[in-house]
Amino acid sequence: MARKDPVILIPIGFPTVHPGQDLSDVVAKAIQAENLNLRKGDVVAIASKVVSLCEKRIVKLHEVRVSARARRSAKRWEMDERLASLVLGEADTVLGGVKGFLLTIKDGILTANAGVDLKNSPPGTATLWPEKPDNSARRVREFLQRKYKTRLGVEIVDSRVTPLRLGTVGLAIGLSGFRPVQDERNSRDLYGRRVRVTQSNIADDLAASSHMLMGESKQRVGAVVLRNAPIRIESSGNSSQTKLNKARCLVTSNLTSVDG
Repeated sequence: MARKDPVILIPIGFPTVHPGQDLSDVVAKAIQAENLNLRKGDVVAIASKVVSLCEKRIVKLHEVRVSARARRSAKRWEMDERLASLVLGEADTVLGGVKGFLLTIKDGILTANAGVDLKNSPPGTATLWPEKPDNSARRVREFLQRKYKTRLGVEIVDSRVTPLRLGTVGLAIGLSGFRPVQDERNSRDLYGRRVRVTQSNIADDLAASSHMLMGESKQRVGAVVLRNAPIRIESSGNSSQTKLNKARCLVTSNLTSVDG
């Protein structure tokens, strides 16, 4: 069996990112500062907080108007009323909660607090997910492809919790330029049996690897370049190809939405 090249993860350090900076320029300059030349098939994983700051997806907490529903939710789940109000405004569906957090569906993703985060957000603010993360990834990819004259993939990475597991792992909330899911159906396992249902989410695997280096506090790793990743470059690749209707999902098909 031919030996494949190992996957290499290259952390990209970032200076402090300020609201309104040009995302593509910020990413390109950070890569250039590492004296790194991107190659065909590289995937650039970017921390979602970097994207949100550049796109001014931040909210001043003192300007948040708190609804009666938000007050009820905040009291029930012991949350800051302003945070609860932002979460309810961002969430497509609220499924429940625990102390300090609501379990939500946002853009087809099961996540805590609809992606609203106080951590690593400028003082007195909360940061929201990018409004259209696939578009953000596409713009960065097109910019970097022109700069390095090669074909690349880009994904936007945030963190999530996994049911009944402690700690956070990475999640690709947006992507562009590569096929995110590898279909294993009709292949054969080690014993010759036909695989019937398995598909591998390569995008989330790469996001989890990147998240390990990005960290959750003050690491300042704003992006990770993944080299030799097992991807297929496709200009049409996007995050919609990773999503599953909630009626077909083992978890969400057994959950019922609640009134915050």
